[in-house]
Amino acid sequence: MQNVLITPEGIQKNLQNVKPLDSICEYIWNGFDAAASEIRITFHENELGIVERIEIADNGEGIRYDELKDKFQRFNDSSKSSNDQKTTLPRGRRGIGRLTFFAFALTCRWDTVYCDDNQNYEYYIQMSKRHLNQYDDNNGEKPHRTNKDTGTKVTISNLEAISKAEVEQRIKEEFFWFLELNKKRGFKIFIDNDEINCDDLIVYSCCIDTDNLGLKNTYIVRFIHWNTKLGSEYSRIYYLNSDGIEKYKETTKLNRKADQFYHSIYIQSDYFEGFLWENGDIEGQKSLYSSKTDDEYKRLMNHIYDYVNAYRKCYLKESSDAFINNLIKNDIYPQFEDGVMGEFQKEQLDELVSTLYIAQPKIFTNINDDNKKIILRLLNLIIENGNKPQLYEILRQVVELTEEETNELARILKNTTLANISNAVQILADRLKTIQVLKELVFSDSYSSYEKHIQKVVEENYWIFGEQYNLITAAEPDFEQALRGLIMSSTGNDDKTNIDHPDKNKEMDIYMIRQDRKGQVTENVVVELKRPTVCLGEKEISQVKRYMRVIKSEPRFNAGNTKWTFYLVGTQYDNSQYIEGELESHSNSGQQFLVHTADNSMTNIYVLKWSEVFDVFSKRYDYIMDKLSFQQKLWLTKFNSADEATASLNNSTAKMPAAVIPKNNRLTK
Repeated sequence: MQNVLITPEGIQKNLQNVKPLDSICEYIWNGFDAAASEIRITFHENELGIVERIEIADNGEGIRYDELKDKFQRFNDSSKSSNDQKTTLPRGRRGIGRLTFFAFALTCRWDTVYCDDNQNYEYYIQMSKRHLNQYDDNNGEKPHRTNKDTGTKVTISNLEAISKAEVEQRIKEEFFWFLELNKKRGFKIFIDNDEINCDDLIVYSCCIDTDNLGLKNTYIVRFIHWNTKLGSEYSRIYYLNSDGIEKYKETTKLNRKADQFYHSIYIQSDYFEGFLWENGDIEGQKSLYSSKTDDEYKRLMNHIYDYVNAYRKCYLKESSDAFINNLIKNDIYPQFEDGVMGEFQKEQLDELVSTLYIAQPKIFTNINDDNKKIILRLLNLIIENGNKPQLYEILRQVVELTEEETNELARILKNTTLANISNAVQILADRLKTIQVLKELVFSDSYSSYEKHIQKVVEENYWIFGEQYNLITAAEPDFEQALRGLIMSSTGNDDKTNIDHPDKNKEMDIYMIRQDRKGQVTENVVVELKRPTVCLGEKEISQVKRYMRVIKSEPRFNAGNTKWTFYLVGTQYDNSQYIEGELESHSNSGQQFLVHTADNSMTNIYVLKWSEVFDVFSKRYDYIMDKLSFQQKLWLTKFNSADEATASLNNSTAKMPAAVIPKNNRLTK
C-alpha cells in the first residue's frame, strides 16, 4: 500500500461538495487529458435493475507506472496545473479528480495499459472510500507485458442510487461544446454502446463564408448557437490548425450581456500553426510569425463579429417578443384599456422595452419581478411625459452598466422617438372612414347594398367587434372549415377535419378568436350579418342557435377554458316583439344586447342593430377624435354604388391581418 500525502479527513473535507454526476465528468475529462478520443461508459445492473457499478473506459495513453506516484500521491497539486490554459486540455488541474468517487461509491479501480519502448504494459490501482489516503498499486507487483491497446478503465463499485438518464443528460451538458470542438478528430462519448448525440442542444449552426474577404489563407468558420449554458465554459472562440487540433481559445465579446446567448465559434486554418497569441511575445519574432496585429487576422475577426452581432440582434428581437409575452402572462407588464389608444400605448412600450432588451438585456434580466414592475411602469410613465433624460438617469442608477454600455443606452434613448404617433392618427382616421362607409352601405337606399358588401368591410375591419382578435375564416365558412382554422391557429397543424352533425354545412359570416392577456381564456366570436332589408326576429335567432348546437356537439370546439360569443347584426327588428322580449328577460344580467346565455355565461348570444354598433364606436372614440381635432367629414367623395364604396377602403391602414384560412384555401370536401 502507498500513502496519499494527506489524511482521510482532509480529503473528505476537500471533497464534501463534489456531486456524483460531476465526479463522473471528472473521470471523462481525465480520459481526454490522457489523449483519448473515445470514452465508453457502461452501466452494470443487478437483477433488480439497480446500478451496481459503472465502468468508464478510454483509449488514451494510460498511466505510466513511473509516473504513478506523481499522479496518485500528490493531492490538490496536479502536474497538469502548470498548463497556462490557453487551450481546453488538459482539463483536470487540481489533482483531486481521481478521488471524487468518494461522493457516491465505496471503491474505485483503475486498470491501465501504457506503452514503454514500443511494448505495452498492464497493471491496476485500487482505492476505497474508507482509506482515501492509501492506494493499492498492483499489489506491489511490477506491471506485466500485454497485447492490449493502451487506455484506462475506471471501475466504480458499490454505488449509491444513480440514474442512467441523469448521467447521460449531465454528460451532454458538460461536453457538447467540447465534442463539437474536436469533431474532426473523432472525439466521441458512448453510454452502453450508444453514442452521445448533442444535436438537440443546437438552436442554429452555420459556416460563415470568408471567400470574398480577400484573405491569403483558407478558413473554415463554424458558428453555433446553443440552447443551454456551456457548463463551466464561457462562450468562446476556438482556434484550430488544419488538423483540427486546438491551438488557442478566448472568450467572445458577448459574454457579459446577460442575454442567455450561448454560442461557440470554431475557426480552423493552418494560419494558426505557430501563431503568436499574446501581446507579450518577443518583439523580434513578430516578423517571423503571424499575430493578432496582422491585417489578415483583423479583417477575419471583424467579419466574424459582424455576422454574429447581426445574428444576435435578430435572435434578441425574437427573444424580446417572447420576453414581453412572458411579462404579460405573469401579470408584470402594465395593462392597457381596450381600444386603439390602449393598443397604441402598448405598442409604444413594447417598442421601447424591445429596443432596450436588444441593446442591454441586463436592464431586465438581473432584477426580480417587483423591480421589473417598477421599471416597466416608470418606462410607461416617462413615455407619456416624453422625459427621456429622466429615464436615462433612472436606468443608469438601477442597472450597473459599463461606460460603453452607458453610452449605448444614451444613444438608443436619443434615437427612440414617438414618430409613429402619426401612424396611429392615420389609423384612427381610416377607422372613422370605415364606419362612415358602413353607415352608407347600411342606411343608404340608393346603394342597393347586399350582405356581401357589408361582410367584406367587416371581414377586413373586425376591430369593430373588439380589439386583438384573429380572423380565423372568411367567405362564409362552414363548420369543418372553421374547426380547421381553430386547430391551425392553436397548433399550427393544417389538417382536414370532419364533423358528424346534420347542420355541419351551415355557413357563418365571420369567425374570429382571441385570448385574454394571460392566455387563460380563449374567446371564439361568430358574427352573423344580415342585409339591410332583413328584419331581425325569432327565425334569425334560431339560425344562430343552430350554429351554437353544432359547436357544442364537437369536443374540439370546446377544449379547455373556451368561451363562445355570437353576434347577430341587422338594421332593425321585425314586428313580433320577440327580440325585445328576449332582451327584457336578460336585462338583469348587466350585459347590454344579451338575448341568450348558457354554460355559466361561457356561451352568449347578442343582438345589435347597426345604429347600436355605430353608437358603441362613437362612445369609444369620440373623445380621442375631438382631442385630435378631426374634421367631422373626412372625405367629400360621393359614391355611385356599394361596390365603389367598399373599394374605397382597399388601401386603408385600419384593415386587420388576413384570415388564418384564406378564401383561396377552402377545405376540400
